[in-house]
Amino acid sequence: MKFLPIERYTLLTKLSREEIKARLEANVEPKSTRLQVRIGWSKPRTTKPYQGAVSTNGFYISRIINYRNSFLPEIRGEVSHEIVHTAVKIDMQVSWFVRVFMLFWFGAVVAGLVLCVGAIINGSRAGDKFDPFLLVPFPMLIFGYLLVRLSFQYEVNKSKKFLRDLLQGWEEGKA
Repeated sequence: MKFLPIERYTLLTKLSREEIKARLEANVEPKSTRLQVRIGWSKPRTTKPYQGAVSTNGFYISRIINYRNSFLPEIRGEVSHEIVHTAVKIDMQVSWFVRVFMLFWFGAVVAGLVLCVGAIINGSRAGDKFDPFLLVPFPMLIFGYLLVRLSFQYEVNKSKKFLRDLLQGWEEGKA
């Protein structure tokens, strides 16, 4: 079971580095450096599904979506030519800001969980009546984990399929 929103795998393909770069460039627009303000559910003005940077040796991209998902993976790829095929090592993670926020949020929930467990133990020793409110951190922890995991995995699955189809590849070990 994975606890962190990280996905690492290797995609193998018969395409050359130059073909990979050309295919990615056809589907990735350069990331805008100016401030972009979108109101409501307005769609971004682009015809390409990804944004970022592409080079012969790798890429750094993220999917362009028309909805909110803070757990959208940032995708790094490293392209290396091997004897029979080309390997693309892919690393998908959430942004550093989301990782820091998750660290504080889960830290606060775990601290609350420890305090509540201590209160439950002390209350039972003292013969106090059980307070169901002390169980609140448990569902908070489960909800937070599921929110992160499912939101991240939803986007990972879309990007994995896109990259596999675009690069006509297969995952290492799953051929």
